Amino acid sequence: VHSYIGIRAEEDRIGYISHNPNIKPIYPFKEDGITKKDVFKILEKSGVGIPDYYKWRSRSGCYFCFYQRKAEWVRLRQHHPDLFEKAQNYEKTSSDTQRAFTWIQGLPLSEIVKRESDILNREEENKKRRLANTKNRPLSQVFGAIDLDDEDDWDTSCIICYL
Repeated sequence: VHSYIGIRAEEDRIGYISHNPNIKPIYPFKEDGITKKDVFKILEKSGVGIPDYYKWRSRSGCYFCFYQRKAEWVRLRQHHPDLFEKAQNYEKTSSDTQRAFTWIQGLPLSEIVKRESDILNREEENKKRRLANTKNRPLSQVFGAIDLDDEDDWDTSCIICYL
């Protein structure tokens, strides 16, 4: 079995490691040096486009991804209340051990609902703090370098910004 895993070149993680000789993990993005920017470019060129959930999520994946930040759970509830409720219904407390299963360790999604505005305010404060701590950079670093040999890059900026 060849298991294709979509970890990008710039991601600092290992992913699936097979201990079974019949399963071979393959990392095409890492092997070909494909970054998030490249993936977005491929999606745009193919006509698929960037998924709408990138307006409110930082990663792709399942709606109940346990790697989501608290603010992403809030936005899941705002954009897809049915999926939030479905994820919430998976949370259970074991009748045998009384241990709770929650998507966020020690924090049930019902608490996310109660603390929604606080979570979003904290995220906004963190965003402002990150921006305040960002050093001034040339526009070429902000928008990315332009490949003059690639005609698709020609409309991204004018030659002045490229210089």
